Amino acid sequence: MIQVLKLLFGSLFSKKSLEKTLVDSKLGKLLCTYKKEDIYFSWDTEYKFNNNNREPISISIDGDTNGPFSNTLQKTYQIMDSIAELQSKIQTKIDLQFPEKNIDLKRDFNLEDLYIYLEEETNSVEYEFEYYSNDSEIMISVEFVKDEIEAIEFY
Repeated sequence: MIQVLKLLFGSLFSKKSLEKTLVDSKLGKLLCTYKKEDIYFSWDTEYKFNNNNREPISISIDGDTNGPFSNTLQKTYQIMDSIAELQSKIQTKIDLQFPEKNIDLKRDFNLEDLYIYLEEETNSVEYEFEYYSNDSEIMISVEFVKDEIEAIEFY
């Protein structure tokens, strides 16, 4: 009897990761790896921007098992279309707030990770850029709230 139940319901209780793949016309292949018990889902891709980055940028977008949320996907497109302006805005803010650090993002850092997520309390789409220094000694995290830089942190 237990064997029959395991056969019938085994996959429901499986701890094995599941995967879904979508192809987006602008982002390419999006992958979601999850477990049945997960309540938060992230769609991941790598994207090569036409900038100085030597490596593609890892992009993670909030969604559900059907795909990225419409508003997070739209924000991702906006970010992609204005990446140069956003990076210039970040450089200006760093120059104003941390002049003593003498940071040149284009020269000394690579934008490696981009997270686009839905803030549950406000239902707004926020995002975060993560830069790593060429020697991997320093990481800079830049958080955007309502399309304005909310925080810049150094690790």
